[in-house]
Order: sequence, then C-alpha cells, then structure tokens
Amino acid sequence: MKVKDIYSCAGTNIFVVTDQSDDDELNWDIEPTDLELLPEEENFYFVKAYEVSSDSITGCYLGIMTPERIAESVIRQTGNGQSRSESIYDQKRTIIPAVASNCFGDYTLYYSKENPQTGIDILRSGLDKAINKNVVAEDLGYILRDEGRLAEAIEAFKISEAAGPSSEYIYLELSELYKQSGQIEESLQYEQKFKEQEEDN
Repeated sequence: MKVKDIYSCAGTNIFVVTDQSDDDELNWDIEPTDLELLPEEENFYFVKAYEVSSDSITGCYLGIMTPERIAESVIRQTGNGQSRSESIYDQKRTIIPAVASNCFGDYTLYYSKENPQTGIDILRSGLDKAINKNVVAEDLGYILRDEGRLAEAIEAFKISEAAGPSSEYIYLELSELYKQSGQIEESLQYEQKFKEQEEDN
C-alpha cells in the first residue's frame, strides 16, 4: 500500500516504509505491522500520532526515522478524505506519537506542553509493553521532571535504574530530584553513584 492510503488501515499503529524512491512521500510503499512500540532497528516508519491542544486531540500519522527517532513529516486526512503530507516544523500545535519507543531519542518527541498528560499516558501505557523499559521510563521521567511532578519523576527514573540506565546522568537526575524533594540523604547517595560511574567511564 501507499502512504496516501494509510487511513484505510485504521487498526494499525505502526507502518514500515518498504520503498521511498518516489519524490512524493505520499507515493512511498508501506506495510502495516503488528508492532506496539517503535523498534530499535534502522528504518523509516509512519506511526499513529496525535495533534494535541489544551482541550482536544486529533489523530494523524507521524513519519519517524529510527534509531535516531527523528520526526519530520505529518500525514493528515483532508475534508474530502484525501491524505496530505506536511512538515512537522510548520505545525501550530504539538504532534506526538501515540505509541512509545524502544529506541532512545529526544524525550520532547512525547512532550506536548499544551497537554502534557497525553504524552505521559502514552508512555505509561508503553512501559508495560516495552522491551527496553529504561528508554520509556527515561522519556517519562524527563517529562514529569519538567512538569514539576518530582515524586513521579523519581519513580520513573528508578525504573530506568533497575532496568539499566542509559548513562550515569540518570543518577545525577535522581540526585537533583531528591534534593528538590528535601530528601538530602538520598540526594547525596545518588550524587556519589554518579561520581563513581563517571570515574569508571
């Protein structure tokens, strides 16, 4: 099937691109998958997504390159049922994937400042399905941190710690979050963990 026909397969969350030789993205070949999260392998996917505002959520699709997790295009359905491709940089509202990811990337991919809870809910749902729980937990932790939800951010980063954090900087995040929460002993423990890991690296 072609990207322009993506809305005819509404039950699929992730499509893999099999041929992108055409200059028009809408004419690229895609295949539906049964994937529940963005995989780690190098590829181009079109993923179910949401355009988020403070009071509404509209469905669309987002083109994402993995493993870097770069999103550049949005596929929308027009009023007459046709599909059109737009640059993500031209959007007035935030577009976020409706599925979590097994590959690392910029957490802001899931951060809709108009309605942060939407991305938080997507990531919490993805955490149960994730192979790499540290990836999803860290995306979640950073958003919760930015939203000032310190206890929930600590809980998310602790999941990453248990699964094997992406870097020693997760210990630094935990140290700072505990410090802001007034838990100085825990803050100092994680500061020490960070220093030890940094020395080992």
